[in-house]
Amino acid sequence: MSKDESLALCSVKTFAEMTGVSIEEAIAWVDDGTIPSLRLAGFRMVNLARLREDLLKGKTEFSAGDYRHV
Repeated sequence: MSKDESLALCSVKTFAEMTGVSIEEAIAWVDDGTIPSLRLAGFRMVNLARLREDLLKGKTEFSAGDYRHV
């Protein structure tokens, strides 16, 4: 398994840095369910494994509500 494949979760700040969007934009995407996330030890984390899986399945559009968290 490569280093990239082992990265299943990352902070919203790290996601923003990796994708070149502002932290505010990344927070908005998490808050409105545009990107998959979960809460871990009190922190909201971007679920890169789920995002990667959906991209590999051909998902090309991401809209508010696609990943509503409970």
